[in-house]
Amino acid sequence: MISLTPSLNRLAPVFCVEPELLSSILSTASPIEVNLALDVLRDIAPERTLVSAVNLREVLLSIPRFPCSMAVDELTLARVAGLQKDRLAWTKPLKPGLSISVTTAGNFCFDVIVQDGDEAVFVAPLSAETDAVNPRLVSAIMRHEELLAALVELVIDMGLEFAPQPYMSLADWSLDHAQAVMDDLIALF
Repeated sequence: MISLTPSLNRLAPVFCVEPELLSSILSTASPIEVNLALDVLRDIAPERTLVSAVNLREVLLSIPRFPCSMAVDELTLARVAGLQKDRLAWTKPLKPGLSISVTTAGNFCFDVIVQDGDEAVFVAPLSAETDAVNPRLVSAIMRHEELLAALVELVIDMGLEFAPQPYMSLADWSLDHAQAVMDDLIALF
């Protein structure tokens, strides 16, 4: 698997300056909002950094929507992923104060939860209408570079499809999403 750390490191300075705009690129369900945020960020970030942002968006969008069925049962997942039973969930500590928990029953995953200090962050967005990814998850990923790789490994260990679409330029991303942008524009009027 390709390391995600270089992309996260490239995005960290932009996240420090414009966290709302970068979070919008990574988490919003609206392609228009992504385009608007990209246009604003073009003035402060090089294209390579913005391509990293849309590629990270694709990685996040490739994480399945929970709840969903897994290709393995919970005991197999626990063994393969190195999870430990913690009350009603299976948990994997990543570092002190950071862990991933999975709530399951048989081969069904109800949700994946990131425990970041005292904060529990559900991977599933709270509002599927406005968010494609939980914005609080984006913040946690930007604070902890190992978190995204751990989430991707967990999805793969679940036996779920994980195939993000890579982009080489912003023009490629815009062409692929042109119809969705037009649909959103039409819906506004």
